[in-house]
Amino acid sequence: MRLHRTLASSLLLAFAAPAFAATAAGPAVPAFVIDGGTRVTVKGATKLTMNCDLKNQGAFEPSAGSAVVMNGFLTPALTGVASFADLTIAKQSYASLGTNATVNGVLTLSSGQLSLAGHDLVAQNISGGSAASYVMTPDTLGRLVRTVGSFPSVVFPVGNASYDPVSVRTGTGVDDYRVAVMDAPPPNGLTPAVALTRAWAVSGSHAPGVNGDVRFSVQWNAGEQGASFDRSLGGSTSALAWRWNGTAWSPQTGVRRSDNGAYPAVDTLVSTLSGLWTLAGPGALLAADGDAAPAGLELAPVWPNPFRGAATLRYGVPKKMRVTIGVYSVQGQHVATLADGEREPGWHVARLQADRMANGVYFLRVQAGGEVRSSKLVVMR
Repeated sequence: MRLHRTLASSLLLAFAAPAFAATAAGPAVPAFVIDGGTRVTVKGATKLTMNCDLKNQGAFEPSAGSAVVMNGFLTPALTGVASFADLTIAKQSYASLGTNATVNGVLTLSSGQLSLAGHDLVAQNISGGSAASYVMTPDTLGRLVRTVGSFPSVVFPVGNASYDPVSVRTGTGVDDYRVAVMDAPPPNGLTPAVALTRAWAVSGSHAPGVNGDVRFSVQWNAGEQGASFDRSLGGSTSALAWRWNGTAWSPQTGVRRSDNGAYPAVDTLVSTLSGLWTLAGPGALLAADGDAAPAGLELAPVWPNPFRGAATLRYGVPKKMRVTIGVYSVQGQHVATLADGEREPGWHVARLQADRMANGVYFLRVQAGGEVRSSKLVVMR
């Protein structure tokens, strides 16, 4: 069923709380459409509850005290809506942004996720944030934006396949920070066995040093670190903070200051620099493509993941051998072939274009020399 409501030009639409609910029982996502030239005003104390797309092609004007509540099991998009008074996510799945947006009141994370889908979300007042409900940042573009001062720390409840939040506070002064988490570091990367499979983008708007030493704490789960990852502090194999400079990773000594010794793990990093950060052992940097062949078949984390347009994977082979790389649906159906031929010893790169792939979970399978490596992929638009 497709729910499509077209409103007449210049109509003021006011819903008496909590009267308006748009729902659908089938898997197709219906739409509440505000046509061009139409003005919709949601008065204060009104609750607009929706399990459908909200597509604004005209003017959507939420008054202070009003709320948009996204609920139900569908995966709707909020398109063309740049401003909310209050926004509540109370879903069995996720909703996604279709444009940069600001929540002027309270963003309430009750259940399910809000995917930024490549867009920025400004939300100064956030209620909730947990493994059950958080802001998803499925690529390198969209960030959660909040104002941060020297006390207290401001929590950014972000994640993708799992909840991996960041808390930030400045050394001095106030700044706007843009934060995202990625489910894999960039592919020109780090040895998986001694590294995390998460990377955090933490960027302020001021020049380095203006806000002093910025303290940010990152959280990850037990399954998001390599088998030989060393969480200790100060040892010869202890993990360091690594920063991405745009083309390669570089270790940052003295930045990693503490570890809580439990799971979910929480480590505190202190630096004057913004950027993309992860944790890995001191000798974690992988060789360039074609160099330093691994001892066996290796598959580095796919990046980004989840992704919208394209993802990159790095794989290494110990000697010249035939390599086959396939992508499969959760039902086991073949979707794409990324490689099928001989490769020289060393590291290689393959690209996956998701233009014709539907949203959902897929599996990557790499076969070479009798060995198999696999990884889960998530396409999210």
